[in-house]
Amino acid sequence: MKIKVLTLKNWCNKSITPLAWQRIIIKILPEMRDRGFELNQLEDPAPDLAFGDEEFQLFTSSLDTVYKITFPKEVLEKIT
Repeated sequence: MKIKVLTLKNWCNKSITPLAWQRIIIKILPEMRDRGFELNQLEDPAPDLAFGDEEFQLFTSSLDTVYKITFPKEVLEKIT
């Protein structure tokens, strides 16, 4: 499964807070760098940049850790 990073960023900033995305990616930045993502790519993602299953799992884990929120399945169904 591929999920566009920009879609996740927009959802976080709209549904949580304007700085939610930054807090989430900073939490998982070391793991994301191991997968080839850099901070500048994640802060300002290209329209075609996408997360695979492992990156999405890191994102959802960080979302839960930082905000105690589970990514809504209905939103996931709309964006996949």
